[in-house]
Amino acid sequence: MSHFLYISDVFCPWCYGFAPVMRRIASEHPGCPVRVLSGDLVENPTTTGEMMKNHPTMREFFVRLAKTTGQAVGEDFLRRLEPGHDDLRMFSPDMAVPLAALKKLAPGRELEQMEAFQAAFYGEGLDVLSPEIQMQRAGVDGDAFMQALQNPGVQDAAEAEREEALDILGDFVVYPTLFLETDDGERHVLARGYADYAVVAAKLASVLDGGADAPETRPANACGLDGHCDISA
Repeated sequence: MSHFLYISDVFCPWCYGFAPVMRRIASEHPGCPVRVLSGDLVENPTTTGEMMKNHPTMREFFVRLAKTTGQAVGEDFLRRLEPGHDDLRMFSPDMAVPLAALKKLAPGRELEQMEAFQAAFYGEGLDVLSPEIQMQRAGVDGDAFMQALQNPGVQDAAEAEREEALDILGDFVVYPTLFLETDDGERHVLARGYADYAVVAAKLASVLDGGADAPETRPANACGLDGHCDISA
């Protein structure tokens, strides 16, 4: 069965912006399940305060994000960028563990689970690395969820998924990235970085009609936290 392979990251703002496109594509093709792999955008622990120090034009970036995607970053998140407000923690390896736990506890909902945490972070300014917030957004039994977080098998699965995602991305470590994997095992790129619905739908239609893939290009809208990527050709 053909399926979508979506490589995303909770802390990726362009992935947050891509959520409406991804939901629409998935809803229009219910026969294609969505497999989600967590990325490694924030590979070293950091905070929103550190992000502002490194990228002082972040507010302008979020204005561009909203204009491009139609997804506005919430005021509560933007307040966290101001001096004197509590920072939000960011660390992709730690975020991959609750997502792996939810795949085990509530399979088949991984797109919804990824997007729920992205919305909690960028839409509501919540500390998604907090176990309390994770339990609120998990949508599963709290005790079972907390036990799953401590399960070595779940932790190993989270690490394996991040490694698989990086292996698949290869020289194009770009978030978000969306593929269609067809029945014959071929993997076709539908989006590298943010792309609007019309672009993704057109590429998908071409693949389904047997057309050739478009050549790879440097994406204009991708993560890096400031919207920029270093891509080795």
